[in-house]
Amino acid sequence: MEAVKSVPRPDSDYVMVSRSALEDLLGSLGGIQNGVENCVYNPDEFLAEFKQACRIDFRLSPLTIREHLRHAQRLCDFLDKHPLHATRQELRQFLMLNPANNAIKAVRVLYGKFLNSDLGKSFKVPQSAPRVMVVPTREQLTQTHENLKTLELRAAFLLLTTSGLRRHELLELKLAQIDLGSKMIIPNGDSSQTKFQWVTCFNEEAKAAIQELLRMDVRMNGTYDTHNIGNMNNMDNTHVFTIHRDTLTKKFKRASSPSGFKITPQVLRDWFCNEMGRLGVQDRYIDAFCGRIPKSVLARHYTDYSPDRLNEIYDKADLRVFKGIM
Repeated sequence: MEAVKSVPRPDSDYVMVSRSALEDLLGSLGGIQNGVENCVYNPDEFLAEFKQACRIDFRLSPLTIREHLRHAQRLCDFLDKHPLHATRQELRQFLMLNPANNAIKAVRVLYGKFLNSDLGKSFKVPQSAPRVMVVPTREQLTQTHENLKTLELRAAFLLLTTSGLRRHELLELKLAQIDLGSKMIIPNGDSSQTKFQWVTCFNEEAKAAIQELLRMDVRMNGTYDTHNIGNMNNMDNTHVFTIHRDTLTKKFKRASSPSGFKITPQVLRDWFCNEMGRLGVQDRYIDAFCGRIPKSVLARHYTDYSPDRLNEIYDKADLRVFKGIM
């Protein structure tokens, strides 16, 4: 088998053929010279199709799609030609200039899944070294919380700290997913192949902050009963938080600066895992709260991870952010 390339079809799919078969095919069509070299290449259309494939075919999360597109755009700019024409050496040069793991992952998805080529297989994602988890103290959390200027920021801070949510899960959270009575968050079922969310809980501190935020939220217009969930008046699809993800992280960093510990949403997720472990919660349940349990395990052992069971474990842990401080 000779080196392989792909031929774009009118419906924009890509099919792998051998070079000899490609030459025979083009020869039979007539009037087409030099194979794929004469195919019209539009980078914007190519990237738009790649984005659609990531979202629909591969079911990747919005965050993963953004990262893949960012590096695919850089690759197209670097090559200045259709990625199918790239050589392995050109890809090596590109990855030397863009050594981040996300760039390697994007190349592997672009070639392996989207273009059905083995050109990206030789580039391996290096194993990350074990990360030493260093978390802030309660005093540092308290100081950061006090420095946050708005109800929305304080509610977001406490919900992240006591639930184990990822940043994008917090910002995509809708009213219908929150059960204030049981202090639970129910996933919306839109998880991707790379990011999965399961039932998680939050504590009384976060509940009080959410209730205060909803009482003051002008979008509710007095329609949201913070004691009786369900009195939404068609507000179920309203997002709880409206702040931009980058602004959220920036505000947290700024508020935490005087404490001497740079606090981000990921740091709050780390603190949650560390504190739940210190309180005696088993790792498998911490993983469930953080959405790290594979769907296959949930299907086989649902009883262990049922909402009632997780709620019981969470309440027994008695997680508090400001214990001994406030």
